[in-house]
Amino acid sequence: MTQTMAAVQTAKMPDGAIQAYRDSQGCGETIVLLHGISSGAASWQQQFASLGQNHRLIAWDAPGYGLSDGLNTTQPSAVDFATRLQALVDVLQLESFVLVGHSLGALIASAYASLQAARLKGLLLANVAQGYGRCDAEKQEQVFLKRPTLLKKLGNVGMAAERGPALVWRKSPEQVALITEVMQGLTLSGFTNASYLLAHDSILNYLPVSGLNTHIVYAEQDDITPKQDMQTLAQTIALPASHLHGINEAGHLSYLDQADAFNQVLAQLLHNNNKA
Repeated sequence: MTQTMAAVQTAKMPDGAIQAYRDSQGCGETIVLLHGISSGAASWQQQFASLGQNHRLIAWDAPGYGLSDGLNTTQPSAVDFATRLQALVDVLQLESFVLVGHSLGALIASAYASLQAARLKGLLLANVAQGYGRCDAEKQEQVFLKRPTLLKKLGNVGMAAERGPALVWRKSPEQVALITEVMQGLTLSGFTNASYLLAHDSILNYLPVSGLNTHIVYAEQDDITPKQDMQTLAQTIALPASHLHGINEAGHLSYLDQADAFNQVLAQLLHNNNKA
């Protein structure tokens, strides 16, 4: 399934941590891709296939995922993940780039943008997991325990079988196979840390970022981060109407379900940057 994907590479961070990523090594603008809580770098296969030659695509395996070392905390905020991202950016000597975050990756991307807006040419947030940091303690505990408990009960293969098809609308055999493959990179410690982030932080701690070209993507058939929630977020941060993009016949993994439509939104953001 991943024949079109660049191989996994690892880099040593200044603090000694190992960080895994995939690099298309293409020409043109750099685009950094951050996956969601149940995913990994290999899930961006269709973006690498379509955009990887004419752009430099870099997709990380978040800390604690795949070959990436976890963070040095069991109670991380999005800033902790963003700090690791900045370390990778520095090691790879990226001067400026477009940042794309999907689901929980959108929360991390927003934290990074709030700290390093000058490094970014644009911010694309897809199927945004907004976090439960402004909810009551009971709800936060429920969110924190839900996914790690499921992974412990079912294991990686069982988790993929139960949760994988719910992430996409088309549910093609190729999609399900890729999701299953990617979910093999989940580790209990990394998943638990990411679940803590989801439960205890909020995207509204970081958005809006003044002056940054920000876009939001939602999927019409996404039951995990529904259209209405994305519209409310867009209103809350005063996002221009033209920067809110809907994708039809797509579930939560919109960039896999309808890769062409997703890539078109990304291409539009890049085109507008070049005109500016």
